[in-house]
Amino acid sequence: MEKIIPTEKLGATLLWPITGLATGTPVLIRKLTAPQRERRAEAAALRAKREELAAEAAEAAEAAFVKKVSAETDPIKRAAMLQAQEAAKVAAREFELEQAKAARKETRSKLGDTAGAAALLLVVGGPLIWSLARPWIQPGIGILLGVWWIAALIHAPAPAKTRAKDAAPADADDDQGDADDDREQTEPTDRPPLTVAELTTTIEHMVAIRAQRDEGRGYVHLAEVLESLQRHHYYPGLTARDFGAVVRAAGLPVEPKIRVAGKKEKAVSPGFSAEGLTALLGRPPQLPAQPVPEPAPAEAV
Repeated sequence: MEKIIPTEKLGATLLWPITGLATGTPVLIRKLTAPQRERRAEAAALRAKREELAAEAAEAAEAAFVKKVSAETDPIKRAAMLQAQEAAKVAAREFELEQAKAARKETRSKLGDTAGAAALLLVVGGPLIWSLARPWIQPGIGILLGVWWIAALIHAPAPAKTRAKDAAPADADDDQGDADDDREQTEPTDRPPLTVAELTTTIEHMVAIRAQRDEGRGYVHLAEVLESLQRHHYYPGLTARDFGAVVRAAGLPVEPKIRVAGKKEKAVSPGFSAEGLTALLGRPPQLPAQPVPEPAPAEAV
């Protein structure tokens, strides 16, 4: 009884059947719909994982195809390979559209069958069901409302706890606001992305600096460039894969296997070389006007 009517004052006790129903109904609804929300969240996570795996597979296939096309010296065969690749993409897209169209058609067919069966049941069995169920409808609704009312009162938060919970978030918001103000004063603001020219110059300088230490090869990992830029508050939150897409969109040559001497972990990784930048720029990579210290100098193999 204390759980159903957790009040001490007379006025609050008299109003509790209404206030408890109002405050307990949202809690009860959340509890009843929690399994469905969890299933939807799990399904969304699975879809995201499947899309991520599909994107990785497509990226690997695209890289393999680009490597194969680059190795082909005959321009006629290269054009034929590109044409075949484009035709395969178009065919795959058409197949995907056809599958989606068939799925929609099947869904509409199932809905039509269900609606037809429901209409037939309503026309044929409706009067009989109504004559049998009619005496029980009013008592059933009353019992359902009574059970819901009692469950809402059981799940309703106590008035004292409600006040405590209302006060706590206010204090927490104030503390959070003070912490945000402190962070705004101490943390630097993230900078906008570099332009294509600025990004090219930055990578060129890093490759030129590394070339002085690895016998002119200038091997620099993509992750090294991103780490250096993020220390200066560029591209926050990006992974090496995301940054690779940014670099490729800028037209910079990312080689799939770059071995940097002296690195024990992930010694072979996508990156840049002096040879690749020379082919792009038409000249060897140049050092910056004022040399910039490199965070992780490479050692000789």
